[in-house]
Amino acid sequence: MKSKRIKEAAKFFAGLTAWESITHISFALNGNFPFCLMGINITETINTIQIIILAMVSMILIYFAWIKKV
Repeated sequence: MKSKRIKEAAKFFAGLTAWESITHISFALNGNFPFCLMGINITETINTIQIIILAMVSMILIYFAWIKKV
């Protein structure tokens, strides 16, 4: 039962991190760098790092949510 809840939470957060990654990809394609977001200067480098990390976290969560058998 607890394992099922964890898998459902992993599915939710996989979607959340994938959405965040797609948002940062759209920032990269828009090309309006640098810009200030809530007092933080977002540069191309920071945005690229965020894309990579969020995509990797999303893939790990997808593995735990759908691929890994308990």
